[in-house]
Amino acid sequence: MKVLTSTIPATAAPSQTAALLCACFHTAHAAGDFIFFDIETTGLSAGNSMCWLIGTLVLQDDSLILTQYFADSPSDEKELMEQFLGTLSATSCLVHFNGTRFDIPFLQERAALLECDAQLAAKLTDCDSIDIFKMIKSYDSLLHLTNYKQKTIEHFLGIEREDMYSGGELIDIYRKFAAKPSDTAHNEYRKLLLLHNHDDIEGMLSLLPLISYYAIIMNSYTVDNAVIDKDTDSDGNVSLRLIAECSLPVGVPVDRHICLDNIHILIKNRTLTLVIPVISDTLKYFFKDYKNYYYLTSEDEAIHKSIAQYVDSNNRVKCSASNCYTKKTGIFLPLYDNCDLNIFKKDYSDTEKYCNADDILLKSTDNTEKYIHSVINHIFS
Repeated sequence: MKVLTSTIPATAAPSQTAALLCACFHTAHAAGDFIFFDIETTGLSAGNSMCWLIGTLVLQDDSLILTQYFADSPSDEKELMEQFLGTLSATSCLVHFNGTRFDIPFLQERAALLECDAQLAAKLTDCDSIDIFKMIKSYDSLLHLTNYKQKTIEHFLGIEREDMYSGGELIDIYRKFAAKPSDTAHNEYRKLLLLHNHDDIEGMLSLLPLISYYAIIMNSYTVDNAVIDKDTDSDGNVSLRLIAECSLPVGVPVDRHICLDNIHILIKNRTLTLVIPVISDTLKYFFKDYKNYYYLTSEDEAIHKSIAQYVDSNNRVKCSASNCYTKKTGIFLPLYDNCDLNIFKKDYSDTEKYCNADDILLKSTDNTEKYIHSVINHIFS
């Protein structure tokens, strides 16, 4: 077995990388507590496959230390496993790409089959765990990638790697390596095998800027202002819209423009701009306790029974749920979450709901923030 160690240039200070991870995943760790890792195996089933390479990356001072535990032959697997598991005693948070579904369960099963130290193996689940794949996959509605393989995400970010092989293709290369070919072929195979793992580990660091999108999903942004604006199209038609400007804690690596239900979200660097259509209309607010109301046929509105007793009985009828309303003329915004606001509709059976713009913009900054959050959550739900 061989243990190879190298240093990867840090594009950001390790302390900054750690702070970013802690902020977005609501965990508290120092830079040295994190260990990035990736495994290479001869198959997907731990019962009949082996692990022949484990790469780790730790954040140290001003540098990033990459260590690769490489099995020269299948007989080295137990030693490889135990050396890797031994390094976990100094860490409290694992960082990986799809390790929740594959790497960690695979290592747990192999450790048990190889009768590795159970206390060391327990660290695989005792540590905190950050799955970069799960994080990025959670905002598919924002990224719209064809798939969420690591190489696909790297391509989205404009990252090109030296390694050209997939994990599956490397299985055959490792088998050729383990068959002890000539020295020249042996060294070339080892180089290819180590390079893929190296690029996977380094690639995980390259994906971290995507954490900035996670702040949007988690509503971790500041609503700076929200105003009603007039928009005139090419035919001279005037419409109203709400424009909200929000500040993100970290700039996004790739600008995005999302449109759903005629709502636009534009994300550029550290600014999120939300554009929401506004309607000017007369809408109805429906009272819930309709049995306590009377409908006035001449007024086309409902009033409480305490007042209705003074109205001519020929001009009033007991309300049903569908005519127990009062009307309001004004400017309204689409509503996707009640936000503790009065709900207005065009008719009782309508599924589209609205709120009064004044309730959002004039009454409380809390109302403004709750409303902006509800719209963005709707877009990314």
